[in-house]
Amino acid sequence: MFSGLAGWHVLILFGMFVIPFVLWLIAVIQIAAMRAAAGPTVGWLILVTLAPLLGAILWFTIGRSSLRQETPPTQAG
Repeated sequence: MFSGLAGWHVLILFGMFVIPFVLWLIAVIQIAAMRAAAGPTVGWLILVTLAPLLGAILWFTIGRSSLRQETPPTQAG
């Protein structure tokens, strides 16, 4: 029954499930590690979670620089 399930079938399944999951996981870790305001951070986490592949692509293209620009300056003492 599963004798034909080999080779390119595995690559298709890998491309459909594993790669988007890895991109999502990396994006979530990077978003959580950013020291930015809570609002944009939560917004990015929601976007990446609700639309994993599209959200991760948007995060890697425009998100990292947008959160870096919004980071408030730290106040000494």
